[in-house]
Amino acid sequence: MKNKVSDTKFKLKSVSVAKLNLLVFLYSLVANFAHPITPTFIKMLGLHDYMFGLAFACMAFTNFLFSPFWGKMASRYGAGKVFSLAFLGYGTMQFFFGFSTEEWQICLARLGGGFFISALSVCQMVYVIKNSEHSGRDLAILATIGSVVSPFGFLIGGFLGDWSIKGTFIIQGIGLFVISLIGNIILDDSDTEDAKFTLSEINPFTDFIRSKDLINGFVVVFLIMVTVSSFGSTCYDQCFNYYIKDQFNFPSSYNGILKAGVGFIALFANSFITIRLLKTDTYRTISYVFAMLTLMLVGVVVVNDMIPFIIINIVFFGCNSIYLPLLQDFMTKKNADRSNEMVGLYNATRAIGMVVGSLFAGFIYGVHPKLSFVFAAVAFGLCVLLSLRHAKMAKA
Repeated sequence: MKNKVSDTKFKLKSVSVAKLNLLVFLYSLVANFAHPITPTFIKMLGLHDYMFGLAFACMAFTNFLFSPFWGKMASRYGAGKVFSLAFLGYGTMQFFFGFSTEEWQICLARLGGGFFISALSVCQMVYVIKNSEHSGRDLAILATIGSVVSPFGFLIGGFLGDWSIKGTFIIQGIGLFVISLIGNIILDDSDTEDAKFTLSEINPFTDFIRSKDLINGFVVVFLIMVTVSSFGSTCYDQCFNYYIKDQFNFPSSYNGILKAGVGFIALFANSFITIRLLKTDTYRTISYVFAMLTLMLVGVVVVNDMIPFIIINIVFFGCNSIYLPLLQDFMTKKNADRSNEMVGLYNATRAIGMVVGSLFAGFIYGVHPKLSFVFAAVAFGLCVLLSLRHAKMAKA
């Protein structure tokens, strides 16, 4: 009898996670419509080159500020409910972004977008942890869906951008509204907390202080590794999108086609490599992944011819999708009873790397277009050392 009850609960949880996977699939597709057209949008408005980095930094900044806040909101009101409602806010901000004509308007729209993206990032992880019997595996699947589907969102957005820049933003906003409606219908919530909400919890630093007993040397090294790897990925990614428009004059559809190629590589990497790597000693395995990424970035810096440059970048993007599931797996290995706090800290520190990386990429581009690639290589090289230290501490 107990086994039947257990099997029923397992099946229900599997269905709940499957529903979330469907929404993440749709979100990963629609949310990326605007990315390939952003460099063209900035050029079209005649704005400064640094805007590609500043706009993304604004989004990442509010992502950082509100990550711990959304972690608590998800626990109190249900991760599924908060996740679904956040799509409405994000869709509204994308409408605002698409109809902006000045730098301050773009920054304001990106700040608002980051506020809601923070909810989406945190809530999907909290939802998996609360509704999965195998959270490490399901978080990896979630990351895989994002890595594989996002490039196809780039592809669609790129071709839509060749048709109409503003039209792309309109279609994206409507799509996000539809996803919100679907989420409110199909997602289930459990284990919500009936506690009074206070505005003081908006302060992310308060949450760090409250989690001080959780933050030991082992966790600190992990969070530094998350921040540095996020800096490297963001610094590289933001520069690449603008680089191929500025240096090679690629239309937005070319950017989409490139990212679609990345999607196939990411699908292969996550289906046949990441899942297997999760069964190994991931504390040490991730150091090899970081080393491989460092070597690829050295190739990006050295190569100047367009075709070899593009090929190396496509392979790099695919391999770049491997390390995120490994990092997320660490959150469930220790301090499982405080996983919500770990998710908030993880997302917040990752956002710090995104803020610094995007600002750095934007403002250093004027010094030399490839400097961002150089510093991204340095960042991943540092991650090799951090991961080796982390692995040693895990065994202690």
